[in-house]
Amino acid sequence: KADAIATKAAPATVNRKLAVLRRVARLAYRQWGWLDSPVGDRITLLPGERQRHVFLTRDQVGKLAKHATGAVRDAILLAAMTGLRRGEILNLQPADRRDGTLVLRDTKNGRPRMVPLPAEALKIRLPLEITSNELEHWFRVARRKAGIQVRFHDLRHTYASWLVQSGASLTVVRDLLGHSSLAVTSRYAHLAHEHLRAAVDGMERGWKRRTKSKKHG
Repeated sequence: KADAIATKAAPATVNRKLAVLRRVARLAYRQWGWLDSPVGDRITLLPGERQRHVFLTRDQVGKLAKHATGAVRDAILLAAMTGLRRGEILNLQPADRRDGTLVLRDTKNGRPRMVPLPAEALKIRLPLEITSNELEHWFRVARRKAGIQVRFHDLRHTYASWLVQSGASLTVVRDLLGHSSLAVTSRYAHLAHEHLRAAVDGMERGWKRRTKSKKHG
């Protein structure tokens, strides 16, 4: 960490490396039994990283998938419909799908999580049988053809945005994405603005109806 700061590396660059170290440390403690204490929980990321979040519409995801084929198309749809990370998608096996739900055990935070699948995602055959490098290459090709400047990880953010905009609570979003805390999930809170406004408007209408009823009573 000190060496990276000394060379003036960007916070995002340092944090990517720290995140890998934190995940390995957590797995070593929670699953592998290599550590006697939760060292990973003490690894903190640097402040000052500029967050980049791109949220696609359903039409944009469809356009992106249309310009991909085979396993690449399936990976795009899975990412947008489940919020799974690239590695999680590539590691999926038929046994991970049970009663219409994906059961993930080897997760980033070391805790299992369950992700219900939409009907469209149930049609995708597992495993995808594609390497990470192949997926990255052909995803870039599809992205260029679709004319959409997006990273594969943005599909995960897109899934979260759809959940929030459909009225899902941040707690639900946290559990589906496998975040370590609500503080991580709170980055999507602003997307709930319209639903918060609708909820307050609904409360106001109810208050007016009660007031009017009392007057006539």
